[in-house]
Amino acid sequence: MGSTWDGAALPLSLLGVPLLFALLVWPAPAGARRGLWIAGSALTLLLALAQAARVLRGGPIGALGDELLVDGLAALLSLLVAFIALACALYAASYLPGPHSHDPARRATLERRLPLFQSLFLVLEFTLLWVVMTNNVVLLWVALEATTLASALLVSFYWDARAIEAGYKYLLLLTVGITSAFFGCVLLYSAAQPHLGGESALLISNLRRVAGDLPPHIALVATVLLLIGFGTKAGLAPFHPWVADAHAEAPAPMSAFLSSIIIKVPFVGILRVWSIFGARYPELNDTLMVLGAFTLVVGGALAVAQDDLKRLFAYSSVGQVGYIAVALGTGHYLGYYAAVLFVVSHALTKALLFMGAGAVAFAARDLRSMAALGGLARRMPLTAACMLAGVLSLAGLPPFSGFVAKAGVVLATAESHAWIVMAVALGASLFTMAYGIAVAGRVFRGAMRSDGLDQAREVPAPMWAAMLLLALASLAIGLRPQLLHPLLDLAARMQGGS
Repeated sequence: MGSTWDGAALPLSLLGVPLLFALLVWPAPAGARRGLWIAGSALTLLLALAQAARVLRGGPIGALGDELLVDGLAALLSLLVAFIALACALYAASYLPGPHSHDPARRATLERRLPLFQSLFLVLEFTLLWVVMTNNVVLLWVALEATTLASALLVSFYWDARAIEAGYKYLLLLTVGITSAFFGCVLLYSAAQPHLGGESALLISNLRRVAGDLPPHIALVATVLLLIGFGTKAGLAPFHPWVADAHAEAPAPMSAFLSSIIIKVPFVGILRVWSIFGARYPELNDTLMVLGAFTLVVGGALAVAQDDLKRLFAYSSVGQVGYIAVALGTGHYLGYYAAVLFVVSHALTKALLFMGAGAVAFAARDLRSMAALGGLARRMPLTAACMLAGVLSLAGLPPFSGFVAKAGVVLATAESHAWIVMAVALGASLFTMAYGIAVAGRVFRGAMRSDGLDQAREVPAPMWAAMLLLALASLAIGLRPQLLHPLLDLAARMQGGS
């Protein structure tokens, strides 16, 4: 692909900056580490903005012989990864080591682990950027596995029995699940290489050119294997058992990043593959749509049964990724557009809600049971306002981004005449609205139901500033969704939407 050196330097710089700052953060004194983490995240965001502007002006950017290929989808998701990472770094500046650290000895132990957490978070950001920008189907699998290895240690940061169990389950189930994606990659490579001569069958852009020449049974089996592997990482039902424990036991900044970004980037792989084979094999689209509808029902049913605030939001994330699968399963431009918009909207919303849950636990000395909470709006008005914004967006109510995102998914299913799936999506949205608003009421309204809640105070400024940043971003997209249209349109068209 013809690219100027300046253009090619952007994705390379975007990958290099988080790694560089990870190396700088590790040995830095305690007083400098937080500033370096935020500075590295801010610089990464600036580069992601420059890269997105460059793609809009001049089209896709290739680097390293097109091993990296930044199209509209990669540009938008790189921007999303960098933005959420910066919000998490800002939030963590005051949150860590977290509500587990009231005991002095426990706090000292966690403080010694902080350099590892901060450096690994930047490494994780690098791996996520690699996932969205790679054009190599096997390296896509490698990068996704790298996100698992980095995030498993972050999930188990508190290093108590529950955190270690959650980290072990996360690592084991995702590694086993995503192994099927590796077999899918191998099948695609072996089937495509004879049709490409001296060109590499590992490049997704080359696979797209010869997809029609592949034996149908090979293409179908490979695509299903990739769906199982990437779907496990994304938390689609029935591949979701790791989701609740990992989100519940991780520190709040990691829970926010896990739900907003880590379970979204596998859809990059699904979208890349489905845009190649979905139009040729309609049964693949039907499978993905039904799997998405099933996930909507399972996630919502599990969420409503939870009392723990973080576990509820975790199962809610399972349900919400069902909307993305449903939209991709339509197989047309509007579906791809709606899927990517939903990825952005849900990332902002769920990062905000997990930060809000972390703020409640921070102020209430790690109390997360909704039956024991209540009345916190008087003590934490900023957190309450931000959480309400997140709940309204999650429920799909205007004027927040969740409204336009869910409307897009419903319209995409209507265009495909998938009336039953559309009814499930609408019903799931009403269900989410009911339990979301109930959660906000139980936590922030009414009487305080536990001793000590009257001592709760608003969280430090970096924490509520990060939440406010996410709430305002969701509001901005809800009020002016056309802000994202150029990149969304480019992303949908480049994936084969007509």
